Amino acid sequence: MEEYLSVPEDTPIYDFLNLSCDRNSVPPTSEYLDRLGTFGTLFITIGSILTIATVSLTSHASYQIFLQAESKIYKRNCFMIIWLYPIASFCSLVALSMPRTQLLSEAITQMALTISMYRVYLLITEVGRRKVRETPMVLKVGPCCCWPCLPFPILQFNDANLSWLRIIILQFPIVQGMIYIIFLIMYMEDPIIYNTYNIFFQPLCVASILLALYGLNIAAMSLKQVNPEAKLQLKALVTQLVLFFSKLQASIIKLLPATGLFPCNPPITPQMYANFTYNALMLIEMLLLGYVATYMYGEHTSVTKSTTVNEPTLQTITTINLQAQMNKPPMATINTTHNGHNQHVQLPRNVA
Repeated sequence: MEEYLSVPEDTPIYDFLNLSCDRNSVPPTSEYLDRLGTFGTLFITIGSILTIATVSLTSHASYQIFLQAESKIYKRNCFMIIWLYPIASFCSLVALSMPRTQLLSEAITQMALTISMYRVYLLITEVGRRKVRETPMVLKVGPCCCWPCLPFPILQFNDANLSWLRIIILQFPIVQGMIYIIFLIMYMEDPIIYNTYNIFFQPLCVASILLALYGLNIAAMSLKQVNPEAKLQLKALVTQLVLFFSKLQASIIKLLPATGLFPCNPPITPQMYANFTYNALMLIEMLLLGYVATYMYGEHTSVTKSTTVNEPTLQTITTINLQAQMNKPPMATINTTHNGHNQHVQLPRNVA
């Protein structure tokens, strides 16, 4: 009896109110759904509807982007950005239904997010530099704007500085991908190893996120005044909100089980209730962000071609041609004979 009630020393348990639940214990999907009952079935059904709605919005936006008079590079970047929301929604739905896929779903969401943020950077720099090739770089932006004593040099948005800025943002998918590969290997080896040692990788993860946010904010803030109709800052913000919801919100919710907020309902642990809450919120948030992204990327206003004072429009060219025809001098017709054939030659007549 004592051996049955004993707990292994290397098994972490909650130290507050939920002393009987092991957070490393994850039941199979069948037991998980049976324990949730009607409540779980209802939430999974609603989550499926939300995911389908997100996919529908993104598909409609993709069709509108396809109809726009833009370059292929611009359309490709937009496609990869807006499809982040259905991918994150689908991953949250899978984790909501199958709790053992939680870490894998988070890894796929983060990789899609890092690629989308890099594509947002490419979109901002391509659209923003169409009007002005070189513009001053705004370096005092978040998250470094809170350091008033930090000396910021005066740099131009030229090709050399653009290469360094690209490296700052490109490190984000590389570093995050390596970290999540390590997390998945640790989790497959033993969930206890992952829950014990993943905290040592968090400083590197946070530094990579802050560096990527800083580089993206530099590009958005530097070029938003150059091309305001492109809404560059809003497009960057909509993608950054996915990072906020998938990282900061997840960290806060996953700390709540230690306070005893979620019940211990074996085989469902408080950590599984926290994951359930996080995935349910992600489904709602991805639908809302997908709607905003559909409005911003799917509108038909072209950001490639802009009418300037020195650029003639089609109406101007047509008016000039009509005026030239009206001012054309009348022609005099002379009949000539060549090799037995009558020919008509028109000569301009001087108009007094």
